[in-house]
Amino acid sequence: MHRCLPLALAGSLAAGVAMSFGQTYSPDALAPLFNSAAPVVALAGLVAAACRGPWWAHALLGAAAGPLAMVGYYSTTMLRGFPVGMRMVLFWCAAGVASGLAMGVAVWMLRGNGEQTLRGVAAAVFPAVALGEAAHGLRRIAETTPSSYWWTQAAVGVAVLVWLAAMRLSSLRARLAALAAAVLAARLIFVVYGMA
Repeated sequence: MHRCLPLALAGSLAAGVAMSFGQTYSPDALAPLFNSAAPVVALAGLVAAACRGPWWAHALLGAAAGPLAMVGYYSTTMLRGFPVGMRMVLFWCAAGVASGLAMGVAVWMLRGNGEQTLRGVAAAVFPAVALGEAAHGLRRIAETTPSSYWWTQAAVGVAVLVWLAAMRLSSLRARLAALAAAVLAARLIFVVYGMA
C-alpha cells in the first residue's frame, strides 16, 4: 500500500482541480460530470483498487479520495474567483468520506473477500450512487442540467451493476442482494439529495 499512496492521493487532489476547470470549460452536455458525486465515488473506487492490502487500507484510501478531490475542486474554484460556500464544502467532504469508505470496502470485498451475500451489497455501492443521483438530476434539476447526462449516468449505474453481478457474484442470493441494495440505497441517496 505504501508505494501507491502518494500517487493515489495526489491523483485525487488533481482530479478535484480538473473538475473545477471541467465544469467551466466542458460542453454543456458534459458539465454535470464535473459537478456530480458519481464520478467522485468512482474515483474513490479507483484509488482503493490501485493498492493491495487489508480491508481497512482500502477503506482509508477510499475515504481520503473524496475529500481530497473536494479540496482540489473547491480550492481551485475559489482561487479562480468563484464563490464557495462552507456549508457545501463540509457537506461534500463528509459525503466523500462516507461514500469513499463504503467504496473502499466494496472494492476489497469484490476482490473475493467476505461472504458472498455481503459481496452482493458491495456490488451495489457505485450503482446506487449513480442511480440515486441520476434520479435527482431528472426529477429536481432537469431544467438547469441536460437530462441526457442523467439518463447516461443511470445507464452506467445499471451496466456496472449487471457487470459486477455477472463477473463478481456467483450466487443468485448475492445477485438479488445487489439488486435490492442498489434500489434501496439509490432511494436513500435521492432523499438525501433533496435535503442538501
